Amino acid sequence: MFSWKEFQKTKVILSQDSSYQDLVGQHHVTIRPVSLVRWIELAKEDLGFLTLVEVACVDVQFLHNYEYQFEQTYQLLNMGTHQRLNIHVTFDFEEVIPSIIDSFTHAGWMEREQQEALGIKFSRPMKALLLPKDQTRYPMRKDATLGGWPIDIPEALPLIKTNPNKSEAPYPEEAFVWKNYNLLSPVASGMFEWMVCFDPQKVVDSKVNIGFHHQGLEKLFEQKDWQQILQLVDKIQLGAAPTYSITWAKTIEDLLRVKLPERAQAIRIVVLELARIAEHFTVMHEITFALKLDEHRLFLNCREKIYELMEKFCGRRQGLSIARFGGIKEDLPYGWIIEYQAVCEIVTKTIRVIHRSLFNQHKFRDQLSGGIVSAQTALEWGVSGPAMRASGLNFDLRKSQPFYFYKDIDFDIPVGINGTAYERYLIRYEEIFQSFRIITQVIDNLPLGEIINPDFDKNILALKDHFESLEFPRGWQYTGIESPNGEAGFLVMFNDRIAPYRVKIKTPSFPLVQAISHFVSGIKEEQLGPCLASLGIRQFELDR
Repeated sequence: MFSWKEFQKTKVILSQDSSYQDLVGQHHVTIRPVSLVRWIELAKEDLGFLTLVEVACVDVQFLHNYEYQFEQTYQLLNMGTHQRLNIHVTFDFEEVIPSIIDSFTHAGWMEREQQEALGIKFSRPMKALLLPKDQTRYPMRKDATLGGWPIDIPEALPLIKTNPNKSEAPYPEEAFVWKNYNLLSPVASGMFEWMVCFDPQKVVDSKVNIGFHHQGLEKLFEQKDWQQILQLVDKIQLGAAPTYSITWAKTIEDLLRVKLPERAQAIRIVVLELARIAEHFTVMHEITFALKLDEHRLFLNCREKIYELMEKFCGRRQGLSIARFGGIKEDLPYGWIIEYQAVCEIVTKTIRVIHRSLFNQHKFRDQLSGGIVSAQTALEWGVSGPAMRASGLNFDLRKSQPFYFYKDIDFDIPVGINGTAYERYLIRYEEIFQSFRIITQVIDNLPLGEIINPDFDKNILALKDHFESLEFPRGWQYTGIESPNGEAGFLVMFNDRIAPYRVKIKTPSFPLVQAISHFVSGIKEEQLGPCLASLGIRQFELDR
């Protein structure tokens, strides 16, 4: 759990640098590229910041108060004390930025993403990740112009290495077989192009090509104000839509130090946990559907019960547009609590019966076994959520840095051992009961009062005038919460305006796909579908 005493100890160490400052309980240090590797090593080896959360770069060459053209931010997390460190690197376009892949393996995709978005030069060669290979238009620059994109040539399957000396024994690799699962393949589920190497029965290697759903939300956000962004973030993960809208509202509220009414905090917890339950049911349906088991229909029926609760609360089945700045859009309607209690009783009994049926089927257990992922691997690749906890890491943002009333609620965090698909299923199964447990405690102690801060209980025009009267601090702010599939959040830069200057979306699916070869290593082809489904990867969380 977050400790101010530990925060002050770290602050004493970091404040030896003249550029240090703390903002909203986070450390910030501004450096030049030549010092980046030294600071990364200090943060990781000496201060315990073992997790790289996100990397975001912004074009500041048109701002008068910045000496350099670009600023790149590395957001680090200390999972032990839950402190966050932001290392800001300022540089010009001609300068080369050291790669930190030697310290954080999963920084590779993050650096590639910033390279093709802004044309940043790194100290190691990088291939294109999302955009066409030879493109010279960097969309995240402030002077970017619209134009045609070069056409990518489809990537061919890798060649198998053979022994040219026929008088000798063939290489073991000559028995390997590469298979391509395109967007239309049921295995890839339309999320990415996936090339998998078998030996020839078990998976030994894989290559992923993402970028097929480019929507440019981060670029779009730069042209929108705070209220418009609140309406757009729901589409990032429609299955658990309130997660991102509440996270965005919390980002602004933390920055402005807005105090939410207790009733609004309680209802937000209820909504977040309902979204978690619905998403877990979706993943469990996808697992059983990939295994061609009839139980997948029963999981959908359970999810529909949750969506009906959402619809009776806010008028939309997936909980869209629930959050408002300073509170919540609607109060719980009359009779909703009684409806929830009935749904809770029915759903919990139903999933126990479904689980008992699945547990007794050898096909279910055997097909989800294999693909062991250690806690070290999960930590090394920045994996979070159920996939991380299934590997043995006991970490959940609701416990480590509890917000709203989570610190006063009694609930458990299920943890696995081997990190297999079966354990990920068990983690989600148990988390459904824990979410119901959380909601029940909140409802039993539901505070009275308003559902929105009086300063924000205005119409849209009056609210806009109120925001313009507020003083937005310059600089970066990160806020993350525990989404159903892992940590989700926003790394935002403001510059004396209510409209953000740069928004970086942190999603759990991005590191999951980067580490996917570890999750499928050693499993058979028929296990690929259910193994992928158990991760809960969502296509619009990949290409932001």
